[in-house]
Amino acid sequence: MSVQAQPKEYAVAIYELAFEHWTRQLGRVDTVLKKDPALRTAMQDLRVSARDRLQRLAQAVPGGLDSDVRKFLGTLLEAGQLGQLGAILAEFENLVRRRPERRAARVVSAVPLAEEEKEALRAKLERRFGPDLDFQFEVDRSLIGGIYLRVGDQVIDGSVAGKLSAMRDYLET
Repeated sequence: MSVQAQPKEYAVAIYELAFEHWTRQLGRVDTVLKKDPALRTAMQDLRVSARDRLQRLAQAVPGGLDSDVRKFLGTLLEAGQLGQLGAILAEFENLVRRRPERRAARVVSAVPLAEEEKEALRAKLERRFGPDLDFQFEVDRSLIGGIYLRVGDQVIDGSVAGKLSAMRDYLET
C-alpha cells in the first residue's frame, strides 16, 4: 500500500525549496562581498551604473545568479543598500525558520459585502485573531441575514438561520 503526499505536504516542500534557493544564492553573494574588500568598494562606486556593478557582482559569485536574485540585488544597488545584505539575509533566515502559516478566515454572508464592510471586518478580525489571516468571502442566501465566520477551528455564527436553528434546538429540549 502506498502513502500519497497531501497537497499541503507538496506545498511545504515547494516553500522550503524556494527559500532554500534564495538563502543559498544570497549567502554566496554575502560571502563573496565579505571576502573581497575591493569588490565591496566597487559596489559602492556610484560613478559606475548599477547595471554594470550588478554584472560585476554576478560574475564574482560562483555558479552565477538567477534572474530573480539579480533583480533583487539590482534594486539594492540602485537604492545604495547592498551593504544591508547581511542584515536582510539574517531577517530572511528568521522568517524561513518561523515558517509563518496563514490561517483561513472564512466569512459567509447572506448578501454580498461592500469593500468598506470587508475592510472593516478584516481589521476587526485581525485585531482579534492576529494578522496571519487569509480571507475568503462567500455569499450564502440561506443564512437569511447576518454573517457566519470560521477562523481556524473557531466558529462564530451570527446568521439569522443560525439563531433560528439554536432557538429551535432550545425549544425542542
